Amino acid sequence: MQKNQPGVVLRFQAKPGKGEELFHLCTELHFTGDPDGPVDWVLSRDDGNADVMWAFEFYRDQASFDRHYSNPVHDEPHQRILDLLANDDGLDASMRVDVHIVSSS
Repeated sequence: MQKNQPGVVLRFQAKPGKGEELFHLCTELHFTGDPDGPVDWVLSRDDGNADVMWAFEFYRDQASFDRHYSNPVHDEPHQRILDLLANDDGLDASMRVDVHIVSSS
């Protein structure tokens, strides 16, 4: 991981009992062979809620990041993720924050 490498932090709240399915699907989607997909990624379970996933993805460069997120081939798989998310009133089931690395180990 390098300084200024682009990435994204995602938080997903699955529907009750759908956390395992969310983790399984998101893990599978990281092995599609997409040349513009993340080069480093981590999926983490929230210690306080097994249906909450935190994802950290980092991309080769800004052009790869932009191509990945604008590629329509990802629309259907991304919709499958959204379909697993909770839809309770007043609950923000997803969060996305674009980031860039400042330093890493």
